[in-house]
This record gives sequence, C-alpha cells and structure tokens, in this order.
Amino acid sequence: MTLERAVAHISDFPAPVRAAIPCPRGGQFVMSGFPGLETAISGEAYIDPNGLSETLEVLMGIDVPLLLVLPEEDELPEGAFACLRERAAKAGIALQFLPITDFSVPDEHFMHAWAQIGPDIHARLGAGGAVAACCQYGAGRSGLVAALLLIEQGHTASQAIQTVREHFHEAVESEQQETWLHAYRPLRSAAPLGVVG
Repeated sequence: MTLERAVAHISDFPAPVRAAIPCPRGGQFVMSGFPGLETAISGEAYIDPNGLSETLEVLMGIDVPLLLVLPEEDELPEGAFACLRERAAKAGIALQFLPITDFSVPDEHFMHAWAQIGPDIHARLGAGGAVAACCQYGAGRSGLVAALLLIEQGHTASQAIQTVREHFHEAVESEQQETWLHAYRPLRSAAPLGVVG
C-alpha cells in the first residue's frame, strides 16, 4: 500500500491512528494513540494485544520505520512499554522514548534528545518517508510534536497549530502547549529537502 493511498483511507483503519500530516519539505508525520490502549467497562485501562498489533500493522503499511513514544510509563497499564517494545521489534519499527507529562510541554531532557534525533527525523521526512508519534490518546502531545516539526520547517506557530488541527481537531490540547509553541524558537532550521543524514 502506498503512503498516499494509506493516508487517504486512514479513517478506515481499526486502530487509534488519528492523522497523517503532510510536511512542507516532504513526508508525513503520523499521530496515534498508544497502540492497543483500551478502557474496560469498569474504567480500568489495559493493553489489548490485538489492538496493539493492528496499530503497528497500520504503521508498517504506511512505511513508518520510527515511532516516537511520548507518554510517561506510569500513566499506562503495567507492562505497556514492554509489550510495545516486543511487538515493535517484531514489526521492524524502531522506538524512541521521549516522555512528556500529559497536557504539558517538553522538558530539558526532551529537548536535549530532540537536538540529537531531530535532524534524522527531518531527513527521513525530506526523503518522502513517514515518522509517527503516539501519546495516550494521540492528540495533545502528538499534536504538539507535529506542530514543533512544522515550525522547524518554516511555519509560524499559528500556522502549525492550525495545520495540525485541520487534520485532527483535538490536537494540541492545552493552553500551556499553545503558549510553548508560540515561544518555541528552533536552534537551527531543518535539513534542506533531499539531505539525508
């Protein structure tokens, strides 16, 4: 399945994939809820192995080689990260754990890690590839990182937030996240189109 075809039918997938956002310099940034995360009738959260596999199959189908994992481990059911690591390894999807507190913004640890991996992410996108991020629901933190990428590729914060919300209206959930995006100034611009590191 081609990336364009998969994105066109993304709402048909039985998985928590929320949006695939075209990036100005090429490629798609995919926003998702945490793979397999479900809530029982009792209100207790759990990981559904079938749902987890279905989400990873969707990502594989649109050639996503890297999934940014944004939730903190203790906000998820016990064993969620271990289960995701095991299934992602079998699927050939690399994981990068970059926790952000729910409804909050990147901290110093995130920004240090981002300085290291951001250029590679932009290079993948610039080469026409896809990169995905998941948080708990796939809106707040995933939308924040999508907007961050768009800002690094030349959008203003307002343009970035608007673009992300056009693809998933619940994205960028808190006023704190919006304020952070408006204050964000990239240290350097993203790699030019076609430059792959």
